[in-house]
Amino acid sequence: MTQTELHPARLDPAPRVYLPAGDESGWAIDEDRRLTRQGLDGLVQFVDEPGRADVVHACWWEPMMALDADSLRGRHVLCQLDDRLSMHLAKPAFQGALGRVTRWIAQNRSAVRDLSAVASAISFVPYAVDFQRYQGALPEPNEHVARALEELDRLDPGTYVIASFQRDTLGEPLRDGRTEPKSKKGPDVLVRILAELRQRGRPVVALLSSPRRHWIRDELARVGVPFVFAGPQIKGDDYEAMIEQMPPEQLAILYRRADLFLTCSRAEGGPRGVLEAGAAGTAQISSPCGLAPDVLPPDLIYHDAMRAVELIEQDMDDGLIRRWAPSVRETIRANHTPEANRPRWAALYRDLMRCEWPDPPLLRSRRVRSVLDSPRRVCIWHEFTTPPWGGGNQFLIAFRKQAHREGIEVTVNGQGPPATAHLIHAVWFDHERFASVVEAGQRVVHRVDGPLSLIRRTPEALDLDRRCYRLNREHACATVLQSPFMLEATRSLGFDPVRPVVVPNACDPEIFHRADRVRSPGGPIRLIAASWSPNPGKGAAVYARLARILDPDRVRFTLVGNCPIDAPGLNRIEPVGSRELADLFREHDVFITASRDDPCSNALIEALSCGLPAIYLDHGGHGDLVRFAGLPFTHPEQVPALLDRIVAHHEAYRSMIAVESIKDVAAVYLRLLFGDQAYRP
Repeated sequence: MTQTELHPARLDPAPRVYLPAGDESGWAIDEDRRLTRQGLDGLVQFVDEPGRADVVHACWWEPMMALDADSLRGRHVLCQLDDRLSMHLAKPAFQGALGRVTRWIAQNRSAVRDLSAVASAISFVPYAVDFQRYQGALPEPNEHVARALEELDRLDPGTYVIASFQRDTLGEPLRDGRTEPKSKKGPDVLVRILAELRQRGRPVVALLSSPRRHWIRDELARVGVPFVFAGPQIKGDDYEAMIEQMPPEQLAILYRRADLFLTCSRAEGGPRGVLEAGAAGTAQISSPCGLAPDVLPPDLIYHDAMRAVELIEQDMDDGLIRRWAPSVRETIRANHTPEANRPRWAALYRDLMRCEWPDPPLLRSRRVRSVLDSPRRVCIWHEFTTPPWGGGNQFLIAFRKQAHREGIEVTVNGQGPPATAHLIHAVWFDHERFASVVEAGQRVVHRVDGPLSLIRRTPEALDLDRRCYRLNREHACATVLQSPFMLEATRSLGFDPVRPVVVPNACDPEIFHRADRVRSPGGPIRLIAASWSPNPGKGAAVYARLARILDPDRVRFTLVGNCPIDAPGLNRIEPVGSRELADLFREHDVFITASRDDPCSNALIEALSCGLPAIYLDHGGHGDLVRFAGLPFTHPEQVPALLDRIVAHHEAYRSMIAVESIKDVAAVYLRLLFGDQAYRP
């Protein structure tokens, strides 16, 4: 690369660029904006109003949505993706961003693939970090950092310091003083790893900082893991105080003091800590979230929390992890700084300037009228069947019950008073009656299945998919899909859902909930699978193989449902209702699913909700549901060893179950049915 390419000259003519505000908290989004501006400085001309700009360049989509839509017309609208796409697709308001942005900026490699499911114009410019802040001379520690360093210095020699700096408590403490963890950040996983290390006699201590760490501090104290917290000690929401009193320059001191930085996130766009720790030269390991696989070698990525424990033990014994720190630091210096991004920004903007001035893309769906002043009455179009029945039926029963709890009046299949909004289920309803009842321009949300042709692999199933998406084009104002896998598969088959929103299924907590019982040591392992459908893709061949290879003296294998197999040593139970199935789950230790192309298995969600860790075929949407609460397999012969590993750490895997609640899932549906954010131009 030439010197000119490394330091590209100002573009001629220099495009006028407006950068909308971040979240104005001084935290990650504001830092992203600062570093983006630094990378663009000298290439473009910055302006203070979108009306004067050639390009509106947003580092986060929500501030962009605060702009008047007319101010964006005739301009390029760029937006950086700051989180995993599926996290945004669960927010109805994100649909407005999809309708405004003319080019998306992916900031990690996986985001390029994710964005291809919803956008055609995508560029890759990776996250940047202020490298010198973490690698250069350090400032004097403030009172909070000085106190933390003194506490660390008083620890016994050989104590291993594991750092974590992130927000992982949800907002303010609840009224009863409890706090709730931010599941996507994985604070429960961090606690479990630290607790397991202490149980193994390893002298580890947690070094914590950043706002909203209330839950993890309480939980570490509860399980007896020592920690040092750097920051003001505030019982209520400490967000503003931490931002003011613990700036990044002070965190840089803490990064250098730690033996290891540990990332446990379930889903991220960043996390920035991976870049900051790497720039500081701190050893680290991470879950496979966001940019971590772009920066860290495979040896430093763990998919299983118990594997993280083993890696940390190896580092304590022989420096396995810390050997990688210099090469990680150089990777970040080469690829993840504003200076490294300047040629990328220059190439992107040169390409923009060669393009015609665009209008923001128009969403294909029809205009939707507001229903804010209308009765909260929804009609569900689905042939409800008393369980046992399929997963879509199970979910809609739970949704109808939750809607009643939320004060929503629910009717079914056009019966009763006229509905304000309609929820239609795939193709499983009376189309003619629906067409005679629905009014022009009325709110219609379409929950789709499958795609059925991928699951059933028959011509009849393909016809059903075609019918489904014909209904979608004709009637839907928004489409609910259950997983990123489902959206990607649907697009790959040539179907184009209207305003796709990704939100998983959930189950009724009054039925599917944990038992107080935990697995007793010794005794046979109780393994269970469940499938309503007799479709061969639901795993019959795998279950038959397992029935032959599992030791019946060690493993009691139960299969509930219509799976068409019968093998010695297999306890077959015919389909049962929801309450009976939940009781069976609570009587077992581990759930297994071998279904293929399953976008969002209701049986898996129900088993997890009952407290069962899971072994799952590494296919479809299973991994997004299980995360750290189980282990994947690709061949049946792997299952016995995986089963032994889960049983050896049963309570650990059980403690890391994190499924969406029906309350949160129903809230997304209700925002689509009765809110306006998803339909803003």
